[in-house]
Amino acid sequence: MPDTAQGLDAYLGGAVRIKPFSTQPAALAYVPCLAGHAMSTRFYDGQWYYGRLLIVGWRRSRLVPLPEPLARELAEHFAPMEVSRL
Repeated sequence: MPDTAQGLDAYLGGAVRIKPFSTQPAALAYVPCLAGHAMSTRFYDGQWYYGRLLIVGWRRSRLVPLPEPLARELAEHFAPMEVSRL
């Protein structure tokens, strides 16, 4: 798993944006330019996301390790197509 911004860009196939979750030390990593070029994968917080998405550990605008229990919880939360706000 990439642990740098450049690694995330290469892994997701473009310039990655980060959308922090308001209640968790985690964020959604996505490539915004894929809209119209890939199938939508999730609807979250009023926006469709396309292509591959990653949930990463995020604190104070930096990548941090994502604890395994939180990773499992967020993966379950993001399993449905429409996701409630965190």
